[in-house]
Amino acid sequence: MLMNRQSTTLCGHFLAIALLAAFFVGCGSGGPKFYPVAGKVVFNADQSTAQFGSIEFRSETEPPVIARGQIAKDGTFQLSSSSITGTVAGWHTVVIQQVIGNERGGGVVHHHGLEVHKKYIDHRTTDLRVEVKVDSDNQLELLVDEREE
Repeated sequence: MLMNRQSTTLCGHFLAIALLAAFFVGCGSGGPKFYPVAGKVVFNADQSTAQFGSIEFRSETEPPVIARGQIAKDGTFQLSSSSITGTVAGWHTVVIQQVIGNERGGGVVHHHGLEVHKKYIDHRTTDLRVEVKVDSDNQLELLVDEREE
């Protein structure tokens, strides 16, 4: 009886060690690899840059992965997913959202430059797609249409 208990305990220890090893090996290599992505948002109409807004890349191959960034006044952006710089390799749909909080009737109207077309505000309607590559610096120039009046 003592022999069976020792064998069971010994097998239990080996099983626990094997499970812990598998867990730690899986944690180190199980997730997708991220690549830095930066660029500029440029209007087709006059080659001016977007001066504000947020940009979002949604992976077509890793659907839960979404990377976001803010568009700076010079049109540039850098992406991150949660606290990780960049996004996964592969094709992505891109949305751009711009919110203008000005009152256009009685106050001072701030000039924010051109605004992007409304088709870019949703992943279902955007026609903007980009490929993030493994062996590239992923410096992108995104050409967009302006909002129609």
